[in-house]
Amino acid sequence: MNHTFTTLIAALALSGTAAAQAPAAPDAPVSPARQKAAVNANANANANVNSRHDDREPTADEELALAALEGLMAQPGERALPILKKVLAGSQTTLVKKRALFVLSQINSPEARQILGQASRSQDPALRGEAIRSIGIGGDAQLLDSLQAIYSAGNADVKKEVLQAWLISGRKEAVYQAALSAKTEDEANEAINILGVMGAADELRKLGDRPNAARGLVNAFAISGDLASLRKIAEGTGDHEVRVEAVRKIGIVQGEASRAALRDIYSRGTDPEIREAALQGMLIAGDEQGVLTLYRAAKTSEEKRSLLRTLSMMNGDAALQAIDAALEDKK
Repeated sequence: MNHTFTTLIAALALSGTAAAQAPAAPDAPVSPARQKAAVNANANANANVNSRHDDREPTADEELALAALEGLMAQPGERALPILKKVLAGSQTTLVKKRALFVLSQINSPEARQILGQASRSQDPALRGEAIRSIGIGGDAQLLDSLQAIYSAGNADVKKEVLQAWLISGRKEAVYQAALSAKTEDEANEAINILGVMGAADELRKLGDRPNAARGLVNAFAISGDLASLRKIAEGTGDHEVRVEAVRKIGIVQGEASRAALRDIYSRGTDPEIREAALQGMLIAGDEQGVLTLYRAAKTSEEKRSLLRTLSMMNGDAALQAIDAALEDKK
């Protein structure tokens, strides 16, 4: 046993009493590429280790244990696993055990996966959440599949944790199925928002083809930049409030196509709320030239005043041009 490994064991022993465990059979070591990815992920975990369930700073003993666990990342899996088992079975604090679960998720062995799977069903919310998150980071297909049952049986907090794990691992189909089988609108919207973050355009469009599915999809379409689907809702015959929101959210989608769509919706529209939403979308998009063009083409004083107010909020050169033109008209 080398000096570094002996030091890691001593550090963990000093920072908390651990239950004795028999040594595990040798397992496959972590590959260099996976180890590098794990180190990067661990750096993020270091920054956020207290944010979800612990708002305090680690104690001196915990800091020592966390440093020791970080050192285990450089050890072969068959040497790290027995120590991690002791930590998880022992009297270490939840903070330390959470980090141990993350390190465990980077070990490529059946026993490590089994322990992580068991932890994902823990009655301790903090350990359960960390295990689920670590499964997402680890990317093991079997463990990710096992989250289906946890999602189905879990409460709202558990469902959110599983959705985040699927987001991390890129499991679009799993999130789509969660949205499809949702029992409440809030549950469906959670999954739909995740699909939007994932840029899952095909899955979102399939949901959009279902009756009464539009309300939770507007934000997701906007986040994923799906102009065609937003416009389909905006120009459809569905809920009026949803259509108005879809028009407004077109402004979030970047590009000339979205700006042109808003100009077209405004110009052809007869519904005052739809036209106002189009103006708000143009304001969000910063399309002052588009609003200036509409201002110059406006036929009534009321419409010109509305467009001039929008231009003034943009604080650009186009607003000055319109103001100058308005004053010239008065001469």
